[in-house]
Order: sequence, then structure tokens, then C-alpha cells
Amino acid sequence: MVQLLPFKTEIEARDSQVTVISFGTPALAHNWIEETRSSFQFLIDRERNAYQAFGLESSLIRSWSPKTWFAYARLMAKGWKWRGILGDSAQLGGDFIIDQQGTIRMAYRSNDPTDRPKPEEIIRVLDEIEA
Repeated sequence: MVQLLPFKTEIEARDSQVTVISFGTPALAHNWIEETRSSFQFLIDRERNAYQAFGLESSLIRSWSPKTWFAYARLMAKGWKWRGILGDSAQLGGDFIIDQQGTIRMAYRSNDPTDRPKPEEIIRVLDEIEA
């Protein structure tokens, strides 16, 4: 969701809101919000009901592939601090757009932790819904 922070105004201009759902603890959520300076709505789903409902996968192999390690190395080279493994590092995420009628208009299930849709693609789908 961090990749969407610079697009928050554009998303809200389309009468939309981003909600981050995590299975972590309130303390981990607080740390993530502080670290990323995210102002998105944040919900905690300890039982992972949303993860199951949206068909999100868990994969230790894909979560810790060389691609993921290289992504973390690039972040650390930019000053990001490694905090160690917190929670279930095998859980994969996703990005979904749900319209006002509850219809899923975009479903993007991440193949690995670095796999997210481009913000421009999310904006394009929101524009289609608005049209």
C-alpha cells in the first residue's frame, strides 16, 4: 500500500478510499503506520477472514525468493532499517477494488511480496467505475 501513498489525493478525488487489512497485532500496525506515515484506513483481521475470503495465498518459497531479498537489499541501501521477521512472513497480500454495490471490480493477488499492481492501473480501474 505504500506505493499508493503519493496517489491518495487522486484516489480520494474519485470518491474512493484505500483500506489496509493486516493480520498483525495492534502494536505492529501502529509501527507500520508510523514508519510509512500512512493515513489510509487500517483494519486488523487476526483470524484472516478477509485473506481467506479473497483467496490470498501463503507461500514461504515465494515470500523469500531471491527477488524478495534483492528488493529488501535495495530498500536497506536507501536507508530502510531491517526489523527482522515479524508475524507470518509467508502470507501473501493482494489489492482489490470493490464498488459501492459490493462487486469486485479488480482482484490482484500478489505472487510474492514485491508483486503489486501499478498505481496507474488502480487509478484507471477507478476511472472506469466512475465513467
